[in-house]
Amino acid sequence: MRKIVLIFLLASIHFTSIGQIQDTATIFYRFNEFFLEEVVFGLVDYEKLKQNPSQLNSLVDEISHYDLRNTSQDHRTAFYINTYNILVIKQITDKYPVKSPMDIEGFFNVKTFKVAGETLTLDAIEFIKLIEPTKDPRIHFALGCGARSCPFLYDNAFYPEKLQEQLEFRAQLIIDRPNYVHVDEKGQKVTLNKIFDWYKDQFNANAGSLIKYVNKYKFYKVPENYLVEFQEYDWSLNER
Repeated sequence: MRKIVLIFLLASIHFTSIGQIQDTATIFYRFNEFFLEEVVFGLVDYEKLKQNPSQLNSLVDEISHYDLRNTSQDHRTAFYINTYNILVIKQITDKYPVKSPMDIEGFFNVKTFKVAGETLTLDAIEFIKLIEPTKDPRIHFALGCGARSCPFLYDNAFYPEKLQEQLEFRAQLIIDRPNYVHVDEKGQKVTLNKIFDWYKDQFNANAGSLIKYVNKYKFYKVPENYLVEFQEYDWSLNER
């Protein structure tokens, strides 16, 4: 009898675990499905989404009550990165037509959303839920703020089991693009995307200097004596 009970308990645990894995995987699959369909070369067709927002609204609803208890740091980080990008798209879609996310009052620090049972702004997601627990500046390359100068949107979701590989790939992809990191050998200077200026303390803490951070990912290394300048930020909407 004890053997039968033990087998029953083990079976229950096994099927409960499978159910949890399937539930966990579902939202990341749905994130991925949405980005694959709606993001093309980093751009979004907000007019199309405005006409048919059902998939977007369904995701926002799922985000609101998603259960993050007993999940790993990578799971939470992947969830919050995807959530941030979805909620940027949601805000712009709701207010479309707009020419820039900055045309929407309180876009980053006032407008709140229900996220995994908490009420959060975009800034709270970025700094409290993502940067504070990880101290990982690669995350800035994964977040799309809805503007042309932001790191372009990824057309795939970030997954817990692949997160570190994906963040490494994104950092290299962004830093090796001249519109984010432009090297002027003749002028002996490097012009960086403005995010390197805004979050320079984080990049410096990670690598010692902005150029040293860039050189962690850049194929052709930048001489450390080069002058560092920052690009003008283009806040125009990342729409297609």
